[in-house]
Amino acid sequence: MKFLKIISSSFHPRSIREHSSLTGNPLGFYGHSQNFTSENDVIDLLKFNLNYENSIDPGHDRDILVVSSNSQAFDKGQAYLESINNTKIKRGTIFTMMRENIGYSFGAYNDGFQKFQDNYDYFIFQEDDLVSHIPEYLKIAYQIWTDTDQCGFVPFIAATKVGRSHRRALGIKGNEIVSCHGGHGMSSKKVLQTVTKEFGSLPFYSENDQAYINHLRNGEIMFTYSIKKIGYRFGELPRDLVLVAPALDLMRGLKIRKNPYLHERFMYYFGLIVKKPLYPILVKIGFFK
Repeated sequence: MKFLKIISSSFHPRSIREHSSLTGNPLGFYGHSQNFTSENDVIDLLKFNLNYENSIDPGHDRDILVVSSNSQAFDKGQAYLESINNTKIKRGTIFTMMRENIGYSFGAYNDGFQKFQDNYDYFIFQEDDLVSHIPEYLKIAYQIWTDTDQCGFVPFIAATKVGRSHRRALGIKGNEIVSCHGGHGMSSKKVLQTVTKEFGSLPFYSENDQAYINHLRNGEIMFTYSIKKIGYRFGELPRDLVLVAPALDLMRGLKIRKNPYLHERFMYYFGLIVKKPLYPILVKIGFFK
């Protein structure tokens, strides 16, 4: 078995989220923290991510492909990517690939898969600000894959239902689990080639506008919903386990949590009922750690 992890990256500034936040259905700390606003920040982020990867045993041999969008516009970033291309790490090799920023992370995933689909049996998808922090994470993921009948995707965070407006826009009829947070997880060449045959590519939003809602629906949600739509199932992680964690939380030595405590769950839903005036205040004053 040959595994390739595709890490999507970009040196463009991104929004700041100081604390991982509650989101999803079922609810969890799936809105990951991030604060990487410069070219140097992202270089340091990639170094941290790859050094972490090199410090643990993933459980199987795997190569890593860093797919960077619009990296040609950043001289230092491009030089860094060139310096790590074809370098050896524990149980694999790092490769880099540069592309135009079409479709954000999901366009990067598609480009990486289409180029290397004939070279590997399984593909792992991950954004650069998340880190595989669990030893033998691939061994765990592959065991879930083999234990799940008709498995098409093993989420590295969790699977989720989506809101009514998204279901209407995408023609999803029932309120059921249809997507995996961030598209983070593992699938096989066979499944992804079937998706490509059915949809023309792995799903991403290919238009020029930068409307987040379009990338969310046609990228993040459809990326894994397409797998379920053609008849495959999602694997299921143990309740308290995630196979990736926010890089910023790991950098700060924070405890990685998946599930909220009862009072956090109560305050989240209470905040929804009262238009969220109280929940953000409690977050700001540090009530939720």
